[in-house]
Amino acid sequence: MDILVETINKYENIIIAKHKSPDWDAHGSAHGLKHILLNNFKNKKIFVVGWDIENKAVEPDELTLSEEIITKSLLITVDVANYDRIDFDRIDLVKNIFKVDHHIEVDNFAKDKLVDSTAIACTQVITLWAKENSLKIPKEAAYYLYYGLITDSARFLYKNTSSKTFEAAKVLTEQDIDIIKIYENLYLKNFEQAKWNSKCFQKIITLCNKKIAYLKIKKKYFKNKKLSEHEIKSSLSIFVNIKEIEIWYIAYQKKDSKSIKVSIRSRKYDVNKVANEFGGGGHILASGLTLKNWNEIKVLNNKLKELINEDK
Repeated sequence: MDILVETINKYENIIIAKHKSPDWDAHGSAHGLKHILLNNFKNKKIFVVGWDIENKAVEPDELTLSEEIITKSLLITVDVANYDRIDFDRIDLVKNIFKVDHHIEVDNFAKDKLVDSTAIACTQVITLWAKENSLKIPKEAAYYLYYGLITDSARFLYKNTSSKTFEAAKVLTEQDIDIIKIYENLYLKNFEQAKWNSKCFQKIITLCNKKIAYLKIKKKYFKNKKLSEHEIKSSLSIFVNIKEIEIWYIAYQKKDSKSIKVSIRSRKYDVNKVANEFGGGGHILASGLTLKNWNEIKVLNNKLKELINEDK
């Protein structure tokens, strides 16, 4: 029997946790898995915890969790590479942890796991796991899983997109989901967001003959603009189709934090190697890290220059 199926069968209460500051792959994995479990396993109580990016609040399920329930629960983490990034502050109380992920393993925080680091998205891992175990994927689950699949693959453009990615897409679209609505929700911008991206383009800083490009987004932008963190991060997209740029990132400081979050991307260089040096991580071509202050930008840029010079 499949180890995840076997583990699920042992527990009545199952908590699903995403990573902090979740993206759509994390959010879609959590809610997609929840609907799969509710439709295929009898007498299970499923709770999704952490930040709800749709409603911009804590997941409603988390508010119903008592200590008594948590201590008897299996915790399944989705799209979480590091223990410290699990978005659940009562993790020490759970009975067992099972890890479902697609990141390069940097933190072995769970004995039992379903990890495929070749997969473009955690939603791909969950979709194919369900298919391989003949589990029904209801329309609600397919909606969330497809959302995560297309965002983490950038509509199937990123390097790790494979035949398995398209197999997962086939499985999900067969559930009669409205993919036009999903694409419109993701890629249609309101006027303020379009203005923001245009302004960001004027503020791009380049290095190494434009091979490296980045944006610094300070606290005041969160205060002055009616934009969410997700909308701020969307400015990453302005770099994607520029031929000269080979490594790009945004560094942004939220209004309630002194540290600087960095989302870094590349078409050819292993930026995960650099992210690891700052205690971050993710994928070879897409990683995240945190800087203590703006002065560390210089250190980061020097590391990225070294990465490019290694290729000469």
